Amino acid sequence: MSPHASTPDLEAFRAEVRHFLGETIPADIRASVRAHCLVTREQASRWQRILHARGWAAPGWPREHGGPGWSLVQQAVFREEIAASDAPRYENLGIDTIGPTLMRHGTPAQQARFLPRMLSFDDYWAQGYSEPDAGSDLASLRTTARREGDHYIVSGTKIWQSYGHWANWALVLVRSDSSAARKQDGISVLLIDLEAPGVTVRPIRFMNGAQFHVQLFFDEVRVPVENLVGVEHAGWSVAKGLLVIERLFVARVAECKADVLETARMAEGRGPGGASLLEQDVYARRFAELDVRARALDAAWWPAVRTVEAGGDAGLDASLLKLQGNTLLQDLQQLQLEFAGLEALPCDAGAIDGVPNPEPLSPTYAENLALHVWRYRGITLGGGTSEVQRGIVAKAIFGGQSALDGDAGEPLNDEQAMLDTALRRLLAERYAFEHRQRVLADHGGFDATFWQSLHDLGIGSLCVPERDGGFGGGAVERCAVMEATGEALLLEPLLWSTVLGVQLVSDTPPSEVRSQLLDGLADGSLRMAFAHGEGNGATDVAHIDTLARRDRDGWRLSGRKRFVLGGDGAQTLLVSARLEDGGLGLFACDAATAGVARRSYRLHDGRGACDAVFDDVALPIDALIAGPERAGEIIEEAVAFATLALAAESVGAMRRALALTVDYMRTRKQFGRALSDYQALQHRVVEHYRLWGQARTLVREAAQGWPSVSPQERVRRVSAAKYAAGLAGRAIALDGLQLHGAVGLQDETAISHYAKRLMANDVLLGDATFHLGRFANAGAATQ
Repeated sequence: MSPHASTPDLEAFRAEVRHFLGETIPADIRASVRAHCLVTREQASRWQRILHARGWAAPGWPREHGGPGWSLVQQAVFREEIAASDAPRYENLGIDTIGPTLMRHGTPAQQARFLPRMLSFDDYWAQGYSEPDAGSDLASLRTTARREGDHYIVSGTKIWQSYGHWANWALVLVRSDSSAARKQDGISVLLIDLEAPGVTVRPIRFMNGAQFHVQLFFDEVRVPVENLVGVEHAGWSVAKGLLVIERLFVARVAECKADVLETARMAEGRGPGGASLLEQDVYARRFAELDVRARALDAAWWPAVRTVEAGGDAGLDASLLKLQGNTLLQDLQQLQLEFAGLEALPCDAGAIDGVPNPEPLSPTYAENLALHVWRYRGITLGGGTSEVQRGIVAKAIFGGQSALDGDAGEPLNDEQAMLDTALRRLLAERYAFEHRQRVLADHGGFDATFWQSLHDLGIGSLCVPERDGGFGGGAVERCAVMEATGEALLLEPLLWSTVLGVQLVSDTPPSEVRSQLLDGLADGSLRMAFAHGEGNGATDVAHIDTLARRDRDGWRLSGRKRFVLGGDGAQTLLVSARLEDGGLGLFACDAATAGVARRSYRLHDGRGACDAVFDDVALPIDALIAGPERAGEIIEEAVAFATLALAAESVGAMRRALALTVDYMRTRKQFGRALSDYQALQHRVVEHYRLWGQARTLVREAAQGWPSVSPQERVRRVSAAKYAAGLAGRAIALDGLQLHGAVGLQDETAISHYAKRLMANDVLLGDATFHLGRFANAGAATQ
């Protein structure tokens, strides 16, 4: 069950669908699907009639037209279960797009005539959009329809109709008025009987050897006027609406989720000694990268579904989902081919006709995989090519209609939204880039007045639990704060002192020291830093050499800590140390205590840090705020949360860096044209926007699930988010500089500081490579 579609009612619905599929799919179809055979028309027709008998032939149709009346979320769940089962996979445009188009634009007579026969598979429909000289540029179509009395006379050709050899009807775009001023005007939509005189269907053999596409020729074909859909000459609006719906569902999210599992199964037994290939690091990481992308796709899909269900516009989301889902499915299938190796090279001719070989060339029918790999190379062309989708997204980005514009904060309740709005206003009014530059140059990277203003606003109290007198903000609220401060490139150590400090201290047992620390963190009077990493700064609790030994009524602390973020100006250091019995302890140490020495420095992006040496430092007995029973667990959870918060900060920084780059490209001219006019540059920005959206989705998913998911799943979510943020951050940082040109490399230019922050954030608390491996290892541990 997807966490984004998990309610008791939906779980019951999913169980009902799963039971039906398990009991009802015919044995021969099940065998054919498991053997990776192509679907035949007879199998598709038989399966459609089985669904029709159950009332499930058209998941998206309302009851009045013969559908089940499901919500859009139920439809999505149904598609997931179909994709995960042994049901045949094929497109049925009559059910998915043409039928709904007739419901919106067709006449009652058209609906009564055509819709029931779509449900029963008595009619199968093709979609006549593309032409040999007008593929994705539908407005340039040349197929004509002239009106003669009560008929249109249609002449022209359409091409690339998927499963067109199955079809007996087609919805066709025609030019009915050649004198229209705009290409988009003068287009009509007609329903054409493919068995009518003058229609020729020429099959096109696909590269996998199967018959898949056709070319339709219309030679003075007489089409009754009652077959006009919508208003004459106004068919462009009908066509556009159909394409938006098609893009939303041909993101193929369900197929991607199913193929993630199938890819893992394909790896089993193919490694040395019969082990899984995923036990080899190179394959494990490649699979993990695809798994992360699938998680991001799924997490972005459900909000889009709910937006459409609520009547909202998801056109931009549909384009992004199609871009991501189609490419992901292709990449998953390519990895499956690599897993199969030589076994995928032989050709089983029977599989093209839907007949599994009783003596397969390989035990898993790997020889049939290529049939589907080549088949799905076309999904980045159908329904609007990937290049067209990038054009749609680019238009939104450079036209000020994307998530880079307006409020990009996490959806919050009214009280939370008020705090978020107040924080963003404070940052906009008092922490502009010019102010940040002065703080960096004149105040050592710390503005004490602004620091207090943040805490007066309640940011510190937000992090403190309600039981300790705070607001008790959860992961969602705290990550929203980090996104906002990331956009402003905050120099002050809010993450390392307040967010991480509260996370550490609030989980320790009750004590007077604990109360004092939380009070100081809440009101901003205390700056704290976590002194934990040693050697190369790694945060693994298993590698702590700093030693704390009992000394009469206190402790003696000796050791060295490196890369203590915010430690340069901290009054209190929280120090992890090994106890004499081998357990782990967490100590509160006043930074001014004798024997504490700090070497302070700045990171490349201006934030302060230090290395700290503890030379036989004497601490009171109550300095130990967490002992070996809980210290390790507290530290690991706090570091995990800080990792997520750091990724959230990167998401905010990326948003602002992208916005700066887009603004610059709008105004900077080269060879007489703005940089934003060049398609190649537009598409580079679209890719950055897509990567940013993927990171933001995974960060927010991890934050939302923080209190409820299992520890193992939390590890995977945090690492997926940090990996995605690192991957996107590096791309946006480095290419943002390139797109700015030489001016981007100047210290006075904001993009240079965003680039440094994003590059540094990738390294801190484990870079993208580290977290991809961690994600893969955590996944292997759960299998």
